[in-house]
Amino acid sequence: MTPSPRRHPWSHRLAATVAASCLIASLSAGASSELRLALVNMPDEPVTQAMHRFAELTEQYSEGNVTIQVSDGGHLGNDRELFNQLYSGAIDLGKPSFPILADVVPEYSVTMAGYFFDDWERLEALLNAPEFGQQWRQRLLEDAGLRILAYYYFGTREVTMADQIPRTPEEFQGVKLRAVTNPMSLSVIRGLGASPTPIPFPELFQALNQGVADGQENPLPTIYANRLYEVQDSVILTHHQLVGQALVINDDSFQALSPADQQAMEQAAQEAMAYATQLAQEQEAQIVEALRDEGLTVVELSDAERDAFAASVRTQVLEDFDGRDWPEGFAQSVLDFADRP
Repeated sequence: MTPSPRRHPWSHRLAATVAASCLIASLSAGASSELRLALVNMPDEPVTQAMHRFAELTEQYSEGNVTIQVSDGGHLGNDRELFNQLYSGAIDLGKPSFPILADVVPEYSVTMAGYFFDDWERLEALLNAPEFGQQWRQRLLEDAGLRILAYYYFGTREVTMADQIPRTPEEFQGVKLRAVTNPMSLSVIRGLGASPTPIPFPELFQALNQGVADGQENPLPTIYANRLYEVQDSVILTHHQLVGQALVINDDSFQALSPADQQAMEQAAQEAMAYATQLAQEQEAQIVEALRDEGLTVVELSDAERDAFAASVRTQVLEDFDGRDWPEGFAQSVLDFADRP
């Protein structure tokens, strides 16, 4: 599948909204605005704390002109539903995952490719590179009317299991691992050697408790905040996916703000998302110990074991995406960028 057909449904939107957006902006300069931000994460997760800080800083820097109401815990819907609301303008701000943004700009899915990036700094550099992320950002704005305010580190996905501790792709054969229903996540789990088992996140705890799946994979803060340690026996530190995310605003809502308030929001977003990154990185180390305290066996893979997973996952991702969702050779250009000194 090539990028153009997937982008086409979004592109009709711009011509109908540009004139209206400019008119709204001219009429609303200096006016107070109340915006809505929604996310699925629980109140004590790092990203949720950072989004509340973003709201506080925006109000502070705009001198009270812009207030943001934050709805967390998925009260307004799941990730896909919130993205649709963000696109339509039913909510103003959100944090759609990169696999969802890949519906508009297919190359965004590479950010979730398993074992493509060693650390957040390398992924962040790709997202800010003129030949990669800057182009994708502009296409998202032009084709969907969605403006990225800032990126942040969300976490590294790890595997939890009940009753088994697979340490190689071969040992994962036959293991039912809960999967997010996006093509990249399904590909990565197949690359690990497991059988992807789609389960909606709100049903995950009960499904693990009932043995519908043998295990699951998520960033450590998500695992801990949702008490998955109560229905799992071990956490295997596979480090198989590095997860970044974006704070996104519907551009109509952004253009309705005065230039000074736009600048205030952008400053608040940069500071708050840096705080999100800091919190996530600090909590990951703490959560490993907390999971031990809850009785989980923490499994550290050897370099050889992790290399075997990396080779298997990269092979699967290249087979599933290169020359299909991505242009031929795109994956290698990303790997070359990520692997450079």
